[in-house]
Amino acid sequence: MASAGADLTALYHTLQKPVDSRLAEFAALWEHGGDRALWREMCFCTCTPQNDAKKADASAASLDAAGLLESGAQNKIAYVLRANGVRFHNNKAASIFANRQVFYPRTKHHLQNIISSGTIFHARALLAETVCGWGLKEASHFLRNTGWGGELCILDRHILRSLAAHNVIAGIPKNLNAKTYAAIEAAMTAFAKELRIPLAALDLVFWYQAKGELFK
Repeated sequence: MASAGADLTALYHTLQKPVDSRLAEFAALWEHGGDRALWREMCFCTCTPQNDAKKADASAASLDAAGLLESGAQNKIAYVLRANGVRFHNNKAASIFANRQVFYPRTKHHLQNIISSGTIFHARALLAETVCGWGLKEASHFLRNTGWGGELCILDRHILRSLAAHNVIAGIPKNLNAKTYAAIEAAMTAFAKELRIPLAALDLVFWYQAKGELFK
């Protein structure tokens, strides 16, 4: 398996400084970001399923600029998401509107209660259960983007394709239920350890390998 990942190891060594810098930025969001910044990141992660990450990020930025993070009707949120090319914008807007009632303001307080409730895997499960529009992938994504995801995998189709290409998994599963998610996460974790690449860094390396840039 290590030889199959030689390209990843070489790429990681090339990218280690910018990757470490990006992971430090994620951790800083939790350490220094306030409720607004964390809530905006929650909105970004809510928009990512079945959507391009950059469109999701642009949508969160547009909602922020329009003052729709803190308040605003659901149909106005949907309009902004649609304008930024987000698919299923009405469903995403409904999720953002519902989550705002629970998580904003005092976003960090609510999240801290969840994160401190047990292991990070327990916290992820709680987020997946309680945040409208999220599953394990979105909860993992948010925790990684706020510095808590060092043990978690963000198993979107991009990552699954990369894992299949490196023979870590046999193929992309049709259904990614909790049991399958845990099994693939364990396989990716073992792969990262064998390559001596931190798990959170491997996700970014996979992204760079596919897209030619580091994002989130």
